[in-house]
Amino acid sequence: MVGENAVVLLSRADRFGDLQLQGPPFDLGHSAYDRMFSAADVLPSAGPPNVQPVWESYTHEAALPPPAAGVQLLVSSATVSVVDTGQDWLELSLQAAIDTPSLLEVAAAVEVACWCTNDHNMHAVERSEWLVGSDSALARSFDAAIQKITRWLTTGPREPDAWRDRAGLPGPSD
Repeated sequence: MVGENAVVLLSRADRFGDLQLQGPPFDLGHSAYDRMFSAADVLPSAGPPNVQPVWESYTHEAALPPPAAGVQLLVSSATVSVVDTGQDWLELSLQAAIDTPSLLEVAAAVEVACWCTNDHNMHAVERSEWLVGSDSALARSFDAAIQKITRWLTTGPREPDAWRDRAGLPGPSD
């Protein structure tokens, strides 16, 4: 579950095509998978040198009860770490998570380290989501999420404070 320990890492890879995928609530046909693979291959070349996505896929214990309303089970994710000083960071993420028994949510987000008095760990300062119920809709949404992340990579800003300022969040010096 997103934010809890009920998900188990299934695989980690530098390329989407090297992931083991399990868990979509519908069959993922070859055409949809190929379209997702092609979209994902664009991501490493979109960013600055040495900024590579880390892809992960997850599995879930078969005995888990169905997710409660508002709780999602991760299927796969990608994280592009644009800045990571050990204390501050700016990441771009793509997630596919089971939203309901028949739908996945695909989301692309810009995430920054939290500097609030109550430490939230991070804030998603910009986010786009797509709900999908078929493999062709998943491929379209996955492609749209990759395009969104590519746009963020190429147009910036590339510093966490600029994103925090836009969102009205405190920075490290506040």
